[in-house]
Amino acid sequence: MRKIIFAAVVLSLVLFTVAPAAADDYTFGASGLGSLMKSPVVYSGTFLFGVSGTWEFQVDDSLWPDPADSTARFDYIWDTFFADNYDDTQGAQSWFGYFNGSTLPTPPTFGFDLTSPAGHIGGDISFVIMMRDWYSDGILDQSEKHRNNQISGTFILSPDQGTGFFTDHCGNGSMSAGNFNFVNPPLDDSIMFMGQFSSECGSPVEDSSWGAIKALYK
Repeated sequence: MRKIIFAAVVLSLVLFTVAPAAADDYTFGASGLGSLMKSPVVYSGTFLFGVSGTWEFQVDDSLWPDPADSTARFDYIWDTFFADNYDDTQGAQSWFGYFNGSTLPTPPTFGFDLTSPAGHIGGDISFVIMMRDWYSDGILDQSEKHRNNQISGTFILSPDQGTGFFTDHCGNGSMSAGNFNFVNPPLDDSIMFMGQFSSECGSPVEDSSWGAIKALYK
Protein backbone atom coordinates (compact mmCIF):
# COMPACT_ATOMS: atom_id res chain seq x y z
CA MET A 1 0.00 0.00 0.00
CA ARG A 2 2.86 2.34 0.87
CA LYS A 3 4.40 1.70 -2.57
CA ILE A 4 1.17 2.66 -4.28
CA ILE A 5 0.92 5.87 -2.28
CA PHE A 6 4.58 6.63 -2.96
CA ALA A 7 4.07 6.13 -6.72
CA ALA A 8 1.01 8.38 -6.71
CA VAL A 9 2.88 11.13 -4.89
CA VAL A 10 5.84 10.88 -7.26
CA LEU A 11 3.52 11.09 -10.28
CA SER A 12 1.82 14.16 -8.84
CA LEU A 13 5.15 15.86 -8.18
CA VAL A 14 6.37 15.13 -11.70
CA LEU A 15 3.16 16.42 -13.26
CA PHE A 16 3.08 19.61 -11.26
CA THR A 17 6.76 20.49 -10.86
CA VAL A 18 8.04 19.99 -14.41
CA ALA A 19 6.95 23.12 -16.27
CA PRO A 20 7.12 23.25 -20.05
CA ALA A 21 9.25 26.03 -21.47
CA ALA A 22 7.33 29.21 -22.19
CA ALA A 23 7.85 31.14 -25.40
CA ASP A 24 8.92 34.79 -25.30
CA ASP A 25 7.37 36.91 -28.06
CA TYR A 26 8.93 40.06 -29.49
CA THR A 27 7.68 42.64 -32.00
CA PHE A 28 10.23 45.00 -33.50
CA GLY A 29 10.96 47.70 -36.02
CA ALA A 30 14.30 47.96 -37.78
CA SER A 31 16.13 49.95 -40.42
CA GLY A 32 19.35 49.56 -42.36
CA LEU A 33 21.19 49.42 -45.65
CA GLY A 34 22.22 46.80 -48.20
CA SER A 35 22.06 45.78 -51.83
CA LEU A 36 21.58 42.68 -53.96
CA MET A 37 23.75 44.45 -56.50
CA LYS A 38 26.86 44.33 -54.29
CA SER A 39 29.04 41.42 -53.22
CA PRO A 40 28.90 40.03 -50.63
CA VAL A 41 25.17 40.61 -50.27
CA VAL A 42 24.74 41.92 -46.74
CA TYR A 43 21.88 43.94 -45.30
CA SER A 44 22.50 45.32 -41.82
CA GLY A 45 21.28 47.96 -39.42
CA THR A 46 19.80 48.65 -36.02
CA PHE A 47 16.49 48.07 -34.26
CA LEU A 48 14.17 51.01 -33.76
CA PHE A 49 11.89 49.57 -31.10
CA GLY A 50 10.81 46.32 -29.46
CA VAL A 51 14.38 45.12 -28.91
CA SER A 52 17.73 46.91 -29.05
CA GLY A 53 20.91 45.98 -30.88
CA THR A 54 21.94 45.26 -34.45
CA TRP A 55 20.73 42.91 -37.20
CA GLU A 56 22.19 41.39 -40.38
CA PHE A 57 20.97 39.34 -43.37
CA GLN A 58 23.34 37.60 -45.81
CA VAL A 59 22.61 36.07 -49.20
CA ASP A 60 24.88 33.59 -51.02
CA ASP A 61 25.74 35.33 -54.31
CA SER A 62 28.66 33.06 -55.22
CA LEU A 63 27.08 32.15 -58.58
CA TRP A 64 26.04 35.67 -59.53
CA PRO A 65 27.90 37.96 -61.97
CA ASP A 66 30.39 40.43 -60.56
CA PRO A 67 28.89 43.73 -59.33
CA ALA A 68 31.26 45.58 -61.64
CA ASP A 69 28.84 44.70 -64.47
CA SER A 70 25.60 45.87 -62.91
CA THR A 71 23.56 45.08 -66.03
CA ALA A 72 24.72 41.45 -66.17
CA ARG A 73 24.19 41.07 -62.42
CA PHE A 74 20.65 42.43 -62.48
CA ASP A 75 19.76 40.41 -65.59
CA TYR A 76 20.93 37.24 -63.84
CA ILE A 77 18.91 38.03 -60.72
CA TRP A 78 15.87 38.85 -62.84
CA ASP A 79 16.09 35.78 -65.07
CA THR A 80 16.88 33.40 -62.17
CA PHE A 81 14.45 34.56 -59.52
CA PHE A 82 11.71 36.69 -61.08
CA ALA A 83 11.06 36.24 -64.80
CA ASP A 84 9.19 32.93 -64.54
CA ASN A 85 7.14 33.94 -61.49
CA TYR A 86 4.58 36.34 -62.92
CA ASP A 87 1.11 36.71 -61.44
CA ASP A 88 -1.28 38.07 -64.08
CA THR A 89 -4.20 38.62 -61.71
CA GLN A 90 -6.07 41.61 -63.12
CA GLY A 91 -5.25 44.73 -61.14
CA ALA A 92 -2.47 43.06 -59.15
CA GLN A 93 0.01 41.97 -61.83
CA SER A 94 3.37 41.31 -60.18
CA TRP A 95 6.62 39.36 -60.37
CA PHE A 96 7.78 37.39 -57.34
CA GLY A 97 11.40 36.55 -56.53
CA TYR A 98 11.99 33.68 -54.10
CA PHE A 99 15.28 33.61 -52.19
CA ASN A 100 15.69 30.46 -50.11
CA GLY A 101 17.55 27.17 -49.82
CA SER A 102 15.87 25.84 -52.98
CA THR A 103 16.87 28.72 -55.23
CA LEU A 104 20.33 29.44 -53.79
CA PRO A 105 23.41 27.25 -53.14
CA THR A 106 22.90 27.82 -49.41
CA PRO A 107 19.96 29.38 -47.55
CA PRO A 108 20.16 33.06 -46.67
CA THR A 109 21.11 33.63 -43.05
CA PHE A 110 20.27 36.17 -40.37
CA GLY A 111 21.84 37.26 -37.11
CA PHE A 112 20.54 39.53 -34.36
CA ASP A 113 23.03 40.82 -31.78
CA LEU A 114 20.79 42.11 -29.03
CA THR A 115 21.53 44.17 -25.96
CA SER A 116 18.03 44.06 -24.48
CA PRO A 117 17.55 41.19 -23.87
CA ALA A 118 21.27 40.53 -24.16
CA GLY A 119 22.30 37.71 -26.47
CA HIS A 120 22.61 36.54 -30.05
CA ILE A 121 20.13 34.68 -32.23
CA GLY A 122 20.73 33.42 -35.74
CA GLY A 123 19.69 30.89 -38.33
CA ASP A 124 18.19 30.63 -41.81
CA ILE A 125 15.86 33.12 -43.45
CA SER A 126 13.73 32.80 -46.59
CA PHE A 127 12.30 35.89 -48.24
CA VAL A 128 10.16 36.93 -51.20
CA ILE A 129 10.38 40.18 -53.16
CA MET A 130 7.29 41.36 -55.02
CA MET A 131 7.76 43.76 -57.93
CA ARG A 132 4.53 45.29 -59.20
CA ASP A 133 3.83 45.48 -62.92
CA TRP A 134 2.26 48.92 -62.69
CA TYR A 135 1.65 49.11 -66.45
CA SER A 136 0.09 45.62 -66.53
CA ASP A 137 1.96 44.75 -69.70
CA GLY A 138 4.21 41.89 -68.54
CA ILE A 139 7.32 43.98 -69.26
CA LEU A 140 9.66 45.25 -66.57
CA ASP A 141 10.28 48.97 -66.94
CA GLN A 142 13.08 50.95 -65.27
CA SER A 143 10.58 52.87 -63.18
CA GLU A 144 9.09 49.58 -61.92
CA LYS A 145 12.54 48.23 -61.10
CA HIS A 146 13.43 51.23 -58.95
CA ARG A 147 10.06 51.83 -57.32
CA ASN A 148 9.29 50.78 -53.79
CA ASN A 149 8.82 47.02 -53.93
CA GLN A 150 7.63 44.76 -51.17
CA ILE A 151 9.72 42.19 -49.32
CA SER A 152 8.58 39.64 -46.75
CA GLY A 153 10.39 36.81 -45.05
CA THR A 154 10.31 34.10 -42.43
CA PHE A 155 13.22 32.90 -40.32
CA ILE A 156 14.12 30.02 -38.04
CA LEU A 157 16.16 30.43 -34.84
CA SER A 158 18.92 27.86 -34.54
CA PRO A 159 19.52 26.77 -30.92
CA ASP A 160 23.18 26.16 -31.81
CA GLN A 161 23.63 29.87 -32.54
CA GLY A 162 21.93 31.27 -29.46
CA THR A 163 24.07 32.97 -26.82
CA GLY A 164 23.42 34.88 -23.62
CA PHE A 165 19.72 35.10 -22.82
CA PHE A 166 18.99 33.00 -25.95
CA THR A 167 21.36 30.10 -25.26
CA ASP A 168 19.76 26.84 -26.47
CA HIS A 169 16.68 28.72 -27.64
CA CYS A 170 14.76 27.82 -30.77
CA GLY A 171 11.86 29.61 -32.43
CA ASN A 172 10.71 31.39 -35.56
CA GLY A 173 9.79 34.81 -36.84
CA SER A 174 8.76 36.93 -39.79
CA MET A 175 9.42 40.35 -41.28
CA SER A 176 8.02 42.59 -44.03
CA ALA A 177 8.78 45.93 -45.64
CA GLY A 178 7.28 47.99 -48.41
CA ASN A 179 10.30 49.99 -49.48
CA PHE A 180 12.73 47.52 -51.06
CA ASN A 181 14.52 48.82 -54.15
CA PHE A 182 17.16 47.74 -56.66
CA VAL A 183 19.89 50.37 -56.77
CA ASN A 184 23.24 50.18 -58.52
CA PRO A 185 26.59 50.45 -56.70
CA PRO A 186 28.00 52.46 -55.08
CA LEU A 187 24.53 53.26 -53.73
CA ASP A 188 22.85 51.17 -51.05
CA ASP A 189 19.18 50.43 -50.68
CA SER A 190 17.65 51.92 -47.55
CA ILE A 191 15.21 49.50 -45.95
CA MET A 192 12.87 49.81 -42.99
CA PHE A 193 10.80 46.86 -41.83
CA MET A 194 8.55 45.48 -39.15
CA GLY A 195 8.86 42.00 -37.72
CA GLN A 196 8.29 39.61 -34.88
CA PHE A 197 9.86 36.49 -33.44
CA SER A 198 9.30 34.05 -30.62
CA SER A 199 12.02 32.19 -28.77
CA GLU A 200 11.70 29.16 -26.55
CA CYS A 201 14.15 27.26 -24.39
CA GLY A 202 14.63 23.77 -25.77
CA SER A 203 14.42 21.96 -22.43
CA PRO A 204 11.71 21.91 -19.75
CA VAL A 205 12.61 23.18 -16.30
CA GLU A 206 12.41 20.78 -13.34
CA ASP A 207 11.77 22.34 -9.95
CA SER A 208 12.37 19.06 -8.11
CA SER A 209 14.90 16.38 -8.88
CA TRP A 210 14.30 12.62 -8.54
CA GLY A 211 16.80 12.58 -5.67
CA ALA A 212 14.85 15.27 -3.84
CA ILE A 213 11.62 13.27 -4.24
CA LYS A 214 13.19 10.06 -2.88
CA ALA A 215 14.65 11.95 0.07
CA LEU A 216 11.14 12.74 1.26
CA TYR A 217 10.48 9.03 1.88
CA LYS A 218 13.67 7.89 3.57
